[in-house]
Amino acid sequence: MLESSSENNEQMIIHDSQGREYRLQVNEDEDSYFIAKLLYRNSEVGRLHCVLSPPDKLMIGDIIIHSDVIHAPEHLGATLLRLVVEPKPIDYRRRGLGTHLLKFAIKKARQRGIKRIYGSLTQEDINNNPSLVKWYKKYGFEILPPSQENIENAVFGISLDLGKKLN
Repeated sequence: MLESSSENNEQMIIHDSQGREYRLQVNEDEDSYFIAKLLYRNSEVGRLHCVLSPPDKLMIGDIIIHSDVIHAPEHLGATLLRLVVEPKPIDYRRRGLGTHLLKFAIKKARQRGIKRIYGSLTQEDINNNPSLVKWYKKYGFEILPPSQENIENAVFGISLDLGKKLN
């Protein structure tokens, strides 16, 4: 559902696998990039960075879902309770939020007439999420040896030809 829209900033509502509601806030420069922040209770729980490579490519810079969010207290009682009890961080991974961000990037690329999405996977990325390669493959990405278009410490490149049909 689209909540509001403007040329450089838009907000959408998405839901995780358990039905919780999140705001997707998008900031973009029409010609060079877009950043999508995923917010729950006004705290950032995820982020997507994409860079446009004219004329027809989009680079996914990062898809991050945070594993250590501590929300700001909603009222004075909660603030006072924090003085006594240390709040426990919340892990937002494994809720389908990364998938929402990836599908959003693919949708934005298609709307802009982008022909190919690409990115880099580092060993750190894979160590943090051992299922990452399988996850990208699930959404139609090819896993490739690193090339000149990938970042220096990439162990794999990812590439999605938008001319092909998604699974």
